[in-house]
Amino acid sequence: MAKHLLSKSTYIKSLQCQKSLYLHKKRPFLRDKMSAVQLAKFRRGTAVGVLARDLFPGGIDMTPKSPSQYQAKRDETLLALQNPEISAIYEAVFQYDEVLIMLDILVREGDKWRAIEVKSSRGLSDTYLQDAYLQYYVLKGNHIQMLDFELFYLNEEYVLRDELNLQELFISQSIMNQAEEVIDLTALQIKNAKKTLQLTKSPEVPIGTHCYKPYPCDFIGHCWKNIPQNSLLYLSSEKLEQRFEWYNQGVALHEQSEILYLKEQIDALNHNTYYLNKQIFQEAIKSFKLTEPTYLKFLVHHAAIPTVSGRKPYEAIVLAVCAFQPHNQQQQIFYWNNTGQSNGPELADFLNQIWLNSSCLIMYENNKLDVVTKKLSGLNTEIQWINYTDLLDSAHFMLPAIEEKYELNTLQNKLFPELKPLKEEAWLLKDLLEEPEKNNSKVNFQLSQYCQSLHKLHQYFLAVK
Repeated sequence: MAKHLLSKSTYIKSLQCQKSLYLHKKRPFLRDKMSAVQLAKFRRGTAVGVLARDLFPGGIDMTPKSPSQYQAKRDETLLALQNPEISAIYEAVFQYDEVLIMLDILVREGDKWRAIEVKSSRGLSDTYLQDAYLQYYVLKGNHIQMLDFELFYLNEEYVLRDELNLQELFISQSIMNQAEEVIDLTALQIKNAKKTLQLTKSPEVPIGTHCYKPYPCDFIGHCWKNIPQNSLLYLSSEKLEQRFEWYNQGVALHEQSEILYLKEQIDALNHNTYYLNKQIFQEAIKSFKLTEPTYLKFLVHHAAIPTVSGRKPYEAIVLAVCAFQPHNQQQQIFYWNNTGQSNGPELADFLNQIWLNSSCLIMYENNKLDVVTKKLSGLNTEIQWINYTDLLDSAHFMLPAIEEKYELNTLQNKLFPELKPLKEEAWLLKDLLEEPEKNNSKVNFQLSQYCQSLHKLHQYFLAVK
């Protein structure tokens, strides 16, 4: 059989943008570097899929070790279907209409099969459904007698007790009827994608919200290279949809809004600098005692599969904390590491101790960490917290960027380009989770860099007149 043209991932890419599909296949060297966060999501999805196999033990694994094995594994899968002693197949490989799929789990039910695709999410998006419709199309093209096609996803209300209960952890939803109803549309979308791959140059597709939805495209750097630095598209205080509405209407910068702060943000765009409403910022920090602040960095893990009793999927667990106190004659740095993987009284005790020599605790978090800290048993309720992301939002902070939320690393790179970039948190989490003893000191050092960067940022904004 001829080599496939499309896979699940490239098919989904074609639904988002045909130009992205073409560049992925024909001009891969133009691709942006994949973020650590995206790589972590891929690893997490694979791990959850493997765990779900325990619901159907005794199967055989068809996972190809390399792309060169795709066709061989497809042939092995077809042979396994004919063997009545094989009760389940993991990563079953099929090809039809020049589309290759690898199904997470295929379970024998008498003379028919249950097809199961596992998602590491707490719900089903349209993208997941489209992915499943494609797989159903290919399975039907291979004349697989299906009892059902199901999507497994995580039960967000599941609470881990003494041991993991996979029956309660996963929720199953049949999509076979839906997949059958749209099978002609699926075939048409496959046909359109293959037409794109026959082109001699990339299709003319204008930029739009599809550049970021449902996933950030990995060719934004290429497609946006001619967007001027003062474009309204970089007015990150406004929603992406609004920015593109202005952009597509050809709205000029000086025509925008009578809202003063928005005009000032537009002026900042023209000068390729940030905007901060200084008056609001100063008013916001008046209620805090800033004489002896302590800067904190939390390393938080949102485990898809809970590992601590009483926890739910993706419930936050603090793995490490660094506290930087620059107000003493000799700057001090303190560390807390979670060896037991629970937000128990040890963390509360650490924060209470830090608070004894502080006027307020300052952190920079985008992950609702305040919800975690407020639940800590024994935490001093008098602690004054400043979450810098909330502070900047209240002061209409704007940095010329396409991001909705700014990571501290982003701000540092823009405002203090002379400093070494901070290591991405996703990599720190990977280091600490995989080899905690070996990497603990290295992670602590990186967290201290975050704290000192936040200190520098705060001092910078305090000095703005």
